[in-house]
Amino acid sequence: MKTVMHIPPRSPSPARHLGVIALPLVLVLSACGGGTEPPAATAAPEPQAATAAQAPVQQPPGPAAEFIEGARSLLGKLQDDADPAALSESADRLMRLGADMVPAYVERHPHCADYLQATLAIMELWPQLDLATIEHDFHEDGALPATDNVAVCYHLKDLIVHPATVLALLAQPEVDFAAARREIEETLAHASVVEAALR
Repeated sequence: MKTVMHIPPRSPSPARHLGVIALPLVLVLSACGGGTEPPAATAAPEPQAATAAQAPVQQPPGPAAEFIEGARSLLGKLQDDADPAALSESADRLMRLGADMVPAYVERHPHCADYLQATLAIMELWPQLDLATIEHDFHEDGALPATDNVAVCYHLKDLIVHPATVLALLAQPEVDFAAARREIEETLAHASVVEAALR
């Protein structure tokens, strides 16, 4: 009689146990994006600085630049057949633009304060003054206080006084357009000095 040996079944090795556990784990991680392949890179947005460099921000023109633009425009309109009433509006606007620059100018040149403050009186007085009085009191400083280094102050003074003189010229029964053009040509020279001072 032949004896048959009974061989008990082998218990699974620890490595096999790990394999059974590891395989589902790998599948789960892959589904969750935990695989070894990195996700595809998304395109980075264009840097904002490059756009800003291509289109610089436009600064609004300063008051002196606005004055110069208005004076040039008025100069072109001061023709012998022009309507004095329409031109008076432009001259009045120029005079007020000049006055608006007084605080900033005085901040840079404090010694001009009293001189320029006295100059502002012409804005109300010009309708009552004849051309000779405007010339003496304001162009020649007869009604203005003495000040040291007046050469610095008179550039801004003339941005107020010349347009006021044009207003007085336009109010005459017979308008001297040539004289009005000379007033604006002269104020343009002063305006360029003021513009440089206020930068």
